[in-house]
Amino acid sequence: MRRHGSSFVRRACMWLFGVSCVACAPQAYAAEPVVGIRSLGMGDTLRAMASQSEAMLLNPAGLGLSKQFQASGFYSLRLPSLGHFLHASISDSVTNRYFALGLYYNYLHETPRFGFRLRAGGDELVQKVVDAPIVRDGHESGASLAIPLGERFSLGGSLKYAHYSLRAQLGSDIAPPAQTAADSRIDRENSVDLGSVGSVVTFDIGLALRPFAGFHVGVVGQNLWPHGVELPTLLGIGLGYDFGNRLLLAADTVIDFTGHETCADMTFATCNETTRQTTVRVGAGAEWTIAGKVPVRLGYLYDDFLRGHHVSGGLGYVAQDSGFAVDVSFRQRVSSGAETVLLFGIRILRDGASGNGN
Repeated sequence: MRRHGSSFVRRACMWLFGVSCVACAPQAYAAEPVVGIRSLGMGDTLRAMASQSEAMLLNPAGLGLSKQFQASGFYSLRLPSLGHFLHASISDSVTNRYFALGLYYNYLHETPRFGFRLRAGGDELVQKVVDAPIVRDGHESGASLAIPLGERFSLGGSLKYAHYSLRAQLGSDIAPPAQTAADSRIDRENSVDLGSVGSVVTFDIGLALRPFAGFHVGVVGQNLWPHGVELPTLLGIGLGYDFGNRLLLAADTVIDFTGHETCADMTFATCNETTRQTTVRVGAGAEWTIAGKVPVRLGYLYDDFLRGHHVSGGLGYVAQDSGFAVDVSFRQRVSSGAETVLLFGIRILRDGASGNGN
C-alpha cells in the first residue's frame, strides 16, 4: 500500500478548506494489479508467456499455449501495511484439445496507512484524518477459457466476480458524528467508506502469439468493466523470449486508465475537483533454470504513479519426478518510500510439466 506526503504535512494540514475527497493530497490510494508466483520475481512481467494458473492473473490466453494440468497456491505478505494475500487455482489444458479451462480464488486483508478528508460540519470546512484505523478486505473468484488457434496463437477470456471493502473507523476524538454528518460516506457506527466496490462482475480478454520459435507477444485488457481503484481497466503488453529450457527474458508495460484519482488543482490546501490519472508500470525480468530443477529469477519494476523503483527476485525448486514445485519471491521498493512484498508458493504439475512451466 502507499503512503503519500510527509508526516509534517499531515500534522500541519489537519484543517483544510475545500470539498470532500478521499485522498492524502494530492494523490490517492490505488490498488496494484495482482501477479503470480514467477511474475513477482521477474518485475511483474510474463503477460506474453504466462501459462496455466498464472495466466489467469496475467493473460488468460496463455492457458492455451501449453499442455498441462496444474494446481497451485501461494501466500503473499506485504509490509509495512500487514497485507495478507491468498491465491488458489486449478487449470487444465490437457483433457480437451480444443480449449483450456481454469478456476481461481483470491483473498486479501490488510491495514493500509494513508490520510483522507471529511466534511466537518458544513460544505466548506474539511477535516484531514490521518490516524484512523483503515481495513481493506477483498474476495475475487474467476473462470478462464482459452482457445488455441493452431500452435502459435491463442485467444482467452476471464469472467470475474469480486467484493472489495475499504473502510476506516473514526473515533470521537478524530471526527465526532455531529461534525461529519454532512459526509454521506459515514454510517451510524462512525465508519467511513473509502472506496468499497461491493459485489461486482467484470471480465478480461487477451491474446498470446508466438510468431516464431522462442519469441512471444501478449496483449490483455483487464477489468474491461471497471469498478474504481480496486478493479481498474488495464492494458497489458508483454514481450518475451525463451532460449530453450534454461533462460527466459521478459518485458511488460501495464497502462492503468481508471485506477488513480488525484486533485485536479494539485495543491495541498484544497481539492475542489478530482480527475482520473492514467499511469504506467514498466517491468523487465529474467529466469535462469539450473539443471532443469532450480529456477533463479531477477527483475526490475518502475511505477509511474509512485515514481517508485523496485527490485525483485525469486528462487524455486521443481521435483520433476513427482511434479511438485515450491517457489519464493520478493519485491522491494528502493525509492519513494519503503515497501516489501514476500511470496511463498507451491505448484502441482502433471502431463507435460517442465521447470519453466507456470
